[in-house]
Amino acid sequence: MSALATIKKRFSPYSYEKVSISFDKIESAFEAARWAPSGYNSQPWRFIFASRDSANFEKLLSFAVAANREWMQDCGAIVVILATTINGHTGKKDASAEYCTGLAVGQMLVEISALDLQAHQIGGFDHEGLSKHLELSDGVLPMAMMAIGSTTEQAKEGRERKPLSTLVSR
Repeated sequence: MSALATIKKRFSPYSYEKVSISFDKIESAFEAARWAPSGYNSQPWRFIFASRDSANFEKLLSFAVAANREWMQDCGAIVVILATTINGHTGKKDASAEYCTGLAVGQMLVEISALDLQAHQIGGFDHEGLSKHLELSDGVLPMAMMAIGSTTEQAKEGRERKPLSTLVSR
């Protein structure tokens, strides 16, 4: 299957089968993220993983806003996506850290789809509370949370994307 075919089968479900996803099952998704390009090869992304049968799952879930918690509670695993915004080599702000972390997550999503799983990312969570719980240092930004799992839900028919001509100028 081509990468584009794998990308096109990705969608963000709102229902999951209540089946735990082990780290071993999706380790290749983290490996795909590891190989993403980054400025000065800084690799500013960090992840926290909790399968639904781990002690940390419920605690991480508790930081999602109520509307997200409602559908996330059945997912197989939660991943917290972090960006280290201080460059380890220079000690200065890394202006591309969030961009590079997004690239890593994009590659991760392709691999999750290739594993016949689905992921749904959220920005609706208590950023400050999660930062305190994780004891994040200054310069580590919680960017998103991601629910991962198996689903019987199907991608909505006719999922629309803007025409390529509106996205690319030449």
